[in-house]
Amino acid sequence: MISEVRYVTVAVRDLDRARRFYQETFDYVTHDTATVAGPAFAQLWRLPAGVTAEVAVVGPAGADSGRLRLVAFDHPGEPYWGDYADSQDYGHYALNIRVPEIHSAVQRLRDAGGRSKSEPTRWTVTPEVSAWDSLSYDPDGVILDVFELEPAPGSLMDDYDGRCTALQTICVHSSDARRTARFYAALGFRPWYDKTIERMEGFFRIPAGIPLHNINMVMPGSPAIGRIEIAQYVGFPGSSQRERAVPPNLGLLSASFATTDLAETEKLLHAIGAEPAGETVEVRLPGSGPVRARSWYGPDDELLEFHQAL
Repeated sequence: MISEVRYVTVAVRDLDRARRFYQETFDYVTHDTATVAGPAFAQLWRLPAGVTAEVAVVGPAGADSGRLRLVAFDHPGEPYWGDYADSQDYGHYALNIRVPEIHSAVQRLRDAGGRSKSEPTRWTVTPEVSAWDSLSYDPDGVILDVFELEPAPGSLMDDYDGRCTALQTICVHSSDARRTARFYAALGFRPWYDKTIERMEGFFRIPAGIPLHNINMVMPGSPAIGRIEIAQYVGFPGSSQRERAVPPNLGLLSASFATTDLAETEKLLHAIGAEPAGETVEVRLPGSGPVRARSWYGPDDELLEFHQAL
């Protein structure tokens, strides 16, 4: 009854600049626009009183899931991750987008106003899939994991139309990868791979000797987009970003899921120990139309929005 990640809400400083960047880098189009404010969005998005947001929903042409909600506040704050100097901290961390060819994609990204964090590096994801992976920043400093896959015929990621994709995953930095995986498994996600990655400290810009425990969770029926990637830097603890990952600050603010029954979803979230972030509201949600919705905190204080169409 719960979907894959339908949207990720990303706060940006300049909405037109952000739209141009995603259009020029990934051929994204605008699916919806809106102006939001008021008490309902104060509950759902933790939008401060008196603050208005302009919203543009972007993604590949024809996409109805794995899309970005770009949000520009009339009084923008600062990037809550700063310069990612504390990259081990917890919460929503990066957006992952698959491209047909990594080197030309990274060059387009730079030409459109982004910048690189790590150059393309090849690694084995599973015995059936290898990846050319790169870390970059969009113009607002949001980390983009842009990658090219080399899947074996018949593997999970073999079905590909050769275009830049919708959001393949949102990466969540976790204090305990297995605990976080159990939480998302209760929502219906299932592990695609679960592995510990070593000797890639230079790529991730973390201290030598720190392994990455990486679990990639897929929603059955929609494995190619809207996944949850869980990343734990083992032995390199961070801290919660709950108090900073709020409007009007800039960055990845929430992941949004559709549900066929919000009341039953709320019962499930209570049962697995999730904490509500606000009350249930009825709003016109950009990209989804009229919905009943409520936001909750995940196990690493990442904000999760659940909505049911009215």
